[in-house]
Amino acid sequence: MEVSKIQTNGVNKQKKMRTLSNVFKSLIVYRLAGLSFVLLLSLIILAGCSKKLELNSNWRDREISVDGNSADWLGAMMYIEDANISVGLLNDENFMYVCLIAEDQRLRTQVMRQGFTLWFDPDGGKKKKFGIKYPIGMQASGVPMRRREGEQDLEKFRESSEKLMTVLEILGPGKDESKRMPVEEAKGIDINVNAASGMLVYELKIPLNRSHEYPYGIGAKAGNSIGIGFETPEIDWDEMRKRRSDRMSGAGRGGGRTGGMRGGFGGRGMRGGGRRAEMPKGIKVWAIVQFASDNSPVSD
Repeated sequence: MEVSKIQTNGVNKQKKMRTLSNVFKSLIVYRLAGLSFVLLLSLIILAGCSKKLELNSNWRDREISVDGNSADWLGAMMYIEDANISVGLLNDENFMYVCLIAEDQRLRTQVMRQGFTLWFDPDGGKKKKFGIKYPIGMQASGVPMRRREGEQDLEKFRESSEKLMTVLEILGPGKDESKRMPVEEAKGIDINVNAASGMLVYELKIPLNRSHEYPYGIGAKAGNSIGIGFETPEIDWDEMRKRRSDRMSGAGRGGGRTGGMRGGFGGRGMRGGGRRAEMPKGIKVWAIVQFASDNSPVSD
């Protein structure tokens, strides 16, 4: 009986040891599986974040009139779904040609209010080394976001809006360097924006290389790869509220009232019931652009 009890206890202890061993093994397997899943998920996220938008610039095979009309760009536009814009890129030995089309009314309004900057990185990265801001935006130029209803106020609004399109801002190439100037003084740059046809059409002709004749070039050559960024600034709501408050104070003193922006660049700023119209996220796209060379189109 004593021997039998000892044998039974020994068997039970072995069973318990095997059970504990199996439990530890299961825990290790589950933990390793969990770590593998986390690692795999991290790799997927990193792969998605590192994915670059690559665009081709084909050799210019047509005359491009920088007039805010997209007719010259038929068959040369590429749709960028994330930004809801279409982009066309061409180049020759000396110049790059850019066309951007935005059909979303809210996006068009944001470009005209906040401005639009085209950035260049001649080294093919995402550094904002050189940029052109055009239009500079109503907010930056002091043009009121809303026009008043008196004839004199409307005339001033039209004059301010037209003047807005005669000025651009060069950003860089030096750190924190910026220079605002009339469009005609930007040597080598031809630029135009048309927002009156139901869609916004942006066109730019810019020198590839910098020289004494063309000081505002990208700093690249045909055949190179560059980085290019399309960007609208963030909306400064505090500044907008301040300006609105100033206008309301002025209207109260003058006995007038402000009206919604029903035409021109704006559209209505407020919806029924006083709710602010939902604004789009804006444009913020970076891409690597491969220039064509030697009159040879870049294949898609």
